[in-house]
Amino acid sequence: MTGDGHEDGWQEWSKHVLKELERQNEWLASIQKAITAIQIDVAILKLKAGAWGALGGLIAVAVALAVGWLHK
Repeated sequence: MTGDGHEDGWQEWSKHVLKELERQNEWLASIQKAITAIQIDVAILKLKAGAWGALGGLIAVAVALAVGWLHK
């Protein structure tokens, strides 16, 4: 063994390892982007659900007040 990595194949194998690490890094970055997009979508849906819930509650209160006012 000469210590330069040629006899044990590490030079060649290290290239494969680095390529795989780069591929994994790109895959992780794409997952992080997808998670961020999902988080934004969930936040928007929460906002819409809150708005619709408030509107539904307002309608129920308005109907109750109208019915109470009509029965006086």
